[in-house]
Amino acid sequence: MKKQISLYESGNELAAMAAKQINYHVMGYYPITPSTQIAENLDLMKAQGLHDISLIAAEGEHSAAGICYGASTGGGRVFNATSANGLLYALEQLPVQSGTRFPMVMNVACRTVSGPLSIKGDHSDIMMMLNCGWIILFANSVQMVYDYNLIGLKLAEAVNLPVAVAFDGFFTSHQKRRCMIFADDQDVQDYVGPVRKRTDILDTEHPVTIGSYMNEPDLINNKYQLHEAMEQALNEIEPLFEEFEELSGRPQHRVETYRAEDAAVVIFALGSTFHTLKEAVDQLRKEGIEAG
Repeated sequence: MKKQISLYESGNELAAMAAKQINYHVMGYYPITPSTQIAENLDLMKAQGLHDISLIAAEGEHSAAGICYGASTGGGRVFNATSANGLLYALEQLPVQSGTRFPMVMNVACRTVSGPLSIKGDHSDIMMMLNCGWIILFANSVQMVYDYNLIGLKLAEAVNLPVAVAFDGFFTSHQKRRCMIFADDQDVQDYVGPVRKRTDILDTEHPVTIGSYMNEPDLINNKYQLHEAMEQALNEIEPLFEEFEELSGRPQHRVETYRAEDAAVVIFALGSTFHTLKEAVDQLRKEGIEAG
């Protein structure tokens, strides 16, 4: 197990810390509440000379997503963060990223989609991504935000699909918790490994066209390959969880359960609600209801 240190930080701060330790090539971004602190913290760390990420502030989330896509087609490791209507503004770009099979990691601090205007946390934004061809890892705690950012990059590059690390706005993005991170950035970089060789538009010795027009049956085959990659991700993630547990001592699960083994009634939930529901389950058990 690698050496770790304890921090008292928020989900946004831990997402930024993970990106800093990975030392991505490019982050195209446009800040929006409640994910603003991710870019803010990376900008601060950049000023302190703590990473080499090229931080490119766009004039909007659509352009930020385009910057990320362009950088990934050039062989770069790419990172982004957004929320709510910012995610919707970028939505047109997201199936392009997945459909042409370029990996990246984007954090989504989940927030209500307007209207009516609200900055409070719900899942109306991340649900818009369900058919975009992105893998979504939903963190229910600040610690999990950090862990999923590291695991997510390895998963993205293993199957050539982009990964969204989602977590609840304010509840997880802003509330501070005691967390563990790897003490040495090099341990993180050794874990994620070097960038895998893939199609690269900057490789002039092997020129390619990206996202060219397709008719049937090529288009159908492309979509089926996208489906196969998503299915492959299910097989890839368990070994990645096991590897990460060996390094960190923290077990990872595709689905986290609580008192579900003998439950007659099971509540399914995403995000930080899981921790509230554990208390509800305990109360229901006291009342004789076999909940989980």
